[in-house]
Amino acid sequence: MSTSTRADNKTVGEMSKKDLLSLINQALQPVTKTLGNLKTEVEGLRKELKEKDAQIQVLSDKLDEREQYSRRNNLRIFGVKEEEGEKTDELVKQVGAQLGLNISQFQIDRSHRVGRRGTGDKPRPILVKFYGYGPRHEMFTSKKKLKGTKLTIREDLTSQRLDVLNKAIEAYTFRKVWTHDGTILINAGDARPSRVKYTADLEDIIKRFPPGN
Repeated sequence: MSTSTRADNKTVGEMSKKDLLSLINQALQPVTKTLGNLKTEVEGLRKELKEKDAQIQVLSDKLDEREQYSRRNNLRIFGVKEEEGEKTDELVKQVGAQLGLNISQFQIDRSHRVGRRGTGDKPRPILVKFYGYGPRHEMFTSKKKLKGTKLTIREDLTSQRLDVLNKAIEAYTFRKVWTHDGTILINAGDARPSRVKYTADLEDIIKRFPPGN
C-alpha cells in the first residue's frame, strides 16, 4: 500500500509526520506548478517589455537626430536688450557686427524672441534661422569675441539634448562642457573630448570618468 493510500485511511491525528508532509506536498503540487508557470510567463513579459523599450529608445533617438538636423542653421542669442517694436533681424545683424561679421538680410531666414515675457528686465533669447549653414557657422565660431559682454550665443538644441547638456554641466562644470553641431563635447579626462548625444552616452562617460576624480 502506498504512503498516500495509508494517509487517506488515517485521521490527521493518526498520521506520522512523514505521512502528513507527503500529503501536504501532494496538495501543493498543483499550486507549485501554477506558480512556476506564472514565473516563466512574467519573465517572458519582462523580456518582451525590455525589448520594446529598447526599440522605442532607438526610434526616439532617430527622431531626435532628425529634429536636431533640422535646427542645424539655427542659433540662440542671449542677453540682447528687449524693446517694444524691435526688429529682431536688425538685432541679429548688430550682434554680427560686434563679431566683425557682415550679416545681410538675405542670409537671415527668420528670427524672433522665444519663451514667455517675464516681469523683470531679463530679455528673452532670440532664435535666428539662417538660410545656410555658412553664416550660422561663422557667427557661432566667433562667439568668443563676446567675452566680457552680456551677450551669449548657443546652438539651438532639442529638448532632449538640452537636458543632457545641463546634466553634463552639472556633473563636469561649465568649463569642461561645450557643443558643436548639435553634439555635446565633454573634457572628462580622456585624451580626447568625449562626444555625447543621449542620456545613455552621458551615463557611460560618468561611469568611466567619475566627476571630481
